[in-house]
Amino acid sequence: MTVLQRFGGFATSTQMSRARVGARELTSAVQSGLILRPRRGIYALPTVPAHALEAVSLGGRLSCVSAARSYGLWGGTDGRLHLRVPPHATRLPTGEAVRHWVDGEDHDECWRVCLADCLRSVVRCAPTETAVAVLDTALSAGVATVAGLSRIFRDEPENARSVAASARPGSDSGVESIVRQRLQARGHIVEQQVHVSGVGRVDMRVDGLLYVELDGFAYHSGRAAFERDRIRDTALALAGGRRLRVSAIQVLEHGDEVVATIEALLATPEIRPMAPVL
Repeated sequence: MTVLQRFGGFATSTQMSRARVGARELTSAVQSGLILRPRRGIYALPTVPAHALEAVSLGGRLSCVSAARSYGLWGGTDGRLHLRVPPHATRLPTGEAVRHWVDGEDHDECWRVCLADCLRSVVRCAPTETAVAVLDTALSAGVATVAGLSRIFRDEPENARSVAASARPGSDSGVESIVRQRLQARGHIVEQQVHVSGVGRVDMRVDGLLYVELDGFAYHSGRAAFERDRIRDTALALAGGRRLRVSAIQVLEHGDEVVATIEALLATPEIRPMAPVL
């Protein structure tokens, strides 16, 4: 069980052998239900995510946005299973699963590609806006750096290098990145994670005039979160400027309307610069 946990919940028979776990011990653990054997030569904890178990059982590894989610990054709205499979794979996925026939770096975890391969596959496969959002969240989470992305994409085609170069730290979620990208594409100046005296950190400030707060999917799960937001909104109002709060669903389903609302507020004459930022 310890060996399986060390490799993210999955391990090959070779990895088990190197850790001095014998074949008889493995067979006994499988028969008793302590561990799973999703395919020959690979073992797993019963608690591993279903999509990872499916990828391994099909002879592949999580890749692209599926792997991105496993690393705690933005995964976009594509819920299909993305997996990398070797050229000789025989148990190919059916349905809506997406196959990636790409060689990758060696990686100890047999159930997903390494982070570098994950990011490269996202840029190759996903829409540009989603790809940049994945890279943005990797930067904000601290699992990648701007210099690191440059190295990861150094040998990729020019268009992939261009996508990587457009990534920016500051987006705590993919939704924030999407808003940032759309506003900057329309010529707006977007500052992210701005600290306001008496308020704290705010998701973004647009053109130095309008503060925008973006609520995630799980936001307002309780009264305390709702009340906290109201206090922040009041503090922003007392700071002397305009603010806008939008949800992730609004951005993903009505993105153009969100941008139009922001631009309408920016065009309102009574907007004035807010109190100095610390």
